[in-house]
Amino acid sequence: MKPRLTAPLFLLCVLVLTTTMAGSIHAKESAPVARHIILIIGDGMQPENEIAAGRYLTGRDDGLVFHTFPYRGFVATWDVTVYNRQAPRYGAAPYNPSAINPRVGCDAVPSGKTDARRNGPRYACRAPEGPKTHGADSASTATAWATGHKTDTGNIAWRPDDPERGSLTTIAELLRERRGYAIGIVTTVPFSDASPAAQVSHNKSRRNLHAISGEILRTSQPEVVIGGGHPARSGAGHMSMALYDELKNGGRGSYVLVERMDGVDAGKSLKEAAALAVAQKKKLFGLFGGPEGHFEPPVPTDNGSATLTRATSENPLLKDATRAALKVLSRNKNGFFLLVEQGDIDLANHGNDYRWMIGAMWDLDEAVRAAVEFVDRPGDDITWANTLLIVTSDHVTGSMRLNDGKRLGKGRLPAQSPGLCPDRLSWCAGYPGGEVSYSATSHLNEPVSLYAMGDSSLTRHLRQFEGSWYPCTPILDNTQLFHAMSNAAGIPQHSALKAIVTRPTSCPAGQ
Repeated sequence: MKPRLTAPLFLLCVLVLTTTMAGSIHAKESAPVARHIILIIGDGMQPENEIAAGRYLTGRDDGLVFHTFPYRGFVATWDVTVYNRQAPRYGAAPYNPSAINPRVGCDAVPSGKTDARRNGPRYACRAPEGPKTHGADSASTATAWATGHKTDTGNIAWRPDDPERGSLTTIAELLRERRGYAIGIVTTVPFSDASPAAQVSHNKSRRNLHAISGEILRTSQPEVVIGGGHPARSGAGHMSMALYDELKNGGRGSYVLVERMDGVDAGKSLKEAAALAVAQKKKLFGLFGGPEGHFEPPVPTDNGSATLTRATSENPLLKDATRAALKVLSRNKNGFFLLVEQGDIDLANHGNDYRWMIGAMWDLDEAVRAAVEFVDRPGDDITWANTLLIVTSDHVTGSMRLNDGKRLGKGRLPAQSPGLCPDRLSWCAGYPGGEVSYSATSHLNEPVSLYAMGDSSLTRHLRQFEGSWYPCTPILDNTQLFHAMSNAAGIPQHSALKAIVTRPTSCPAGQ
C-alpha cells in the first residue's frame, strides 16, 4: 500500500513546487536578452586597413571607435569551397558537416602583434602545401553568420551542393518569427548584393539578382531596406525595371520609397522619409547608387587635417542610412535586427586603391559612431543592457601592408600612380614612395577582426565560443556568430555542425 500525504504536507509540497517553478520562470524571463542586435560589416576589411584608417584619422593605430569596444576577438572565414580545395593537402575527406576538421579550413597560428589591439596578438591561417587557395566570398561568409551553416562560394542562405530544397533559415527570419523583431538591411552597394541578401533571401547563386531583389521586396519585406543598385543609374542588373516601377507606383504600398534625385541631398531626404515611415507606420526603402551601383565613396584629403569630402550629396553617407534605419526599426517595442555593410572597402582592396579604402573606412567608422550614439541616447528603453553591437568583416580582400619605416602621419596619404596589379594581368594603383604595398587583389583565407559592445552578459555569448574550434586562440568560427546572436536573443539553436578538434595538453606561452 502506497503511503498517503497528509493534507498539510501535500499543500507544502504544492507550495514548494509552485515557488520553484515560478522562480525558474522568473529567472528565465529576467535573464538579459539582446532585444536589439546591430551587426556592422566592413566588407573585405583586413586588420591592416584598420591600422591605416586609425593612423589617417587620429595618428594612432587604434584610432577607430570600435577599437575602444570591450570585446575584441577574431573570426575564421573559410567556406565549403575553400575546405574542399585544402582537404587533400591535409589528407582529409571532403567537407562533411557531421565531421568537420576546422584545421583544414584554417590552421590558425599567431602572426605577430598589433597596436590596434594594444599590442595584442594577430592571427593567420597557415597555408598547407600546394598552390595558394583563394578565400571565401561574401555570399558564403554572410550565409555562415546568418544561418550557422557553411556553404559553397556563391550561395545565398542555401545549403552546399545546391539541393533543390536547400533554403536555410536566417537569424533575421528567426528573430522576426520567434521574437517579433523588426529587421533591416543597409549597405553602400546594391541591396541585392551578397551580404545584405543573405540575411533576407535564399538562392543557389548570388548572381540571380532579379530573383533575389524580388524575394527581398515582395516576400521577405524587411522593415528597412537601404542600398544601391538604382536601375535608372546603373541599369537593370541589380533589380528589374518592373520591380522598380511596381514600387515607384505604390504597388508595394507598405513602403515609403526615397530614391536618388538630381541635386537633392540624400541624407536630408532619407531622414525625412524615415520620419514619414514612422508617422505612417510604414516600412522604408531607400534606393540610391551611382553608375556602378554602389554609393560614390567619400574622398580623403592629404593636407594633414584628416577631413573627407562627399563625392556627391545625392547618395547618403552610411551614418545617415544607419540613423534612418534605426529610427524606423526602434518603433518596434519587441526589438530589432539590423545589418549594416560598408561594401566599398572590398572594392577598394580589389583595386589596391588606398585612398578609396581610407574613404570607405571613415564611412564605416562614422556609421559605428552613429549606432553607438543611438544606443547612448537617453529617454528610451534602448540601452547597452539590452543591445548587442558587433563589428566585423566577412573576409579579407587583398594583402595590404604598411611600411613603418615610412610611417604616414595623421591626415596623410601616399602618392598613388597607375601600376600593374600583383597578378600583372590588369591595372591597379601603385605606390612609388613605398609607404604602402599590396601583394594580392583577391579574397584571402585569413581571420578577420571581431569587436562587440554591450552588457557583459551579452558579449559573453561571443566569448564562450573562443578557441572551441581553434584551440589556443581567441578565434571564433563565422558560423558561431549565428549562435552567439541567437543565444543573446534568448532563442538558442541546435547546431547542425560537429567539429572534430584535437586539443593540445597545453598552449604555447603567449597564446
